[in-house]
Amino acid sequence: MVVNASYPDVTNAALVAEGLSPAIGIGNIANAVPGIRLAAAHLLGCELKAIDVRFFAQHFVSDRIQRIGSTDGAPYYLAIYQEGQRLRPEELAHDNLFANVATHFRGVEGLAGHAVTASSATNVLRALADRIERVVHAPGPLGLVGGYPVRIAPTGISIDLPEGLSLDHAEEINTECQKYDGIEAVESDGTVRFTGESAEVMRELLGYDCEAIALDECEDRAKELVAKYVEYSRSFDQL
Repeated sequence: MVVNASYPDVTNAALVAEGLSPAIGIGNIANAVPGIRLAAAHLLGCELKAIDVRFFAQHFVSDRIQRIGSTDGAPYYLAIYQEGQRLRPEELAHDNLFANVATHFRGVEGLAGHAVTASSATNVLRALADRIERVVHAPGPLGLVGGYPVRIAPTGISIDLPEGLSLDHAEEINTECQKYDGIEAVESDGTVRFTGESAEVMRELLGYDCEAIALDECEDRAKELVAKYVEYSRSFDQL
């Protein structure tokens, strides 16, 4: 059983082509869930333990919600439950919810903020190691792009879908959402293709000309990118 911590939203899906996809990832979408639950409990005037969520989104959304209180137009799916009853949109507006996440319940940045990622990893690892049934949020489960609520059980891993949402639709949401992170597509052979805009930014700022990365190019491309970043950073030393 392999658990990946390195951008699982995309890398897990890319590795499917070689039959090497990790079973699940950690962090990213999971890091946004505590703030969402805290904000919901605050707005509803109830205890935290009464709130449960099912959240589907790519890395971009989980980061934006915590930083600016908005998804910047990126698609997502969020179901919120109070005492097991699903709330209607008019009972808890997402705009207000996300605004509270970024203000009253904003995540701690820097080294101290790594505790949130560590706790999300612990949730996944303990459920797997102890062979207990638990719903967690995690990126890249079963080689899928983006983040999902995942049911870990002794019998295996599955996507925990709320009523009214199909797995195909959840995948579509995350496939569209990844474009906001600069990823146009993860192709069937594992090639990761960047959006035209993100490729142009890399080309203009770093002199790094790369529209797509195939799996067998990863190491060489990584070394090239590191060299470009070093060169770019040195240009500021002369200012």
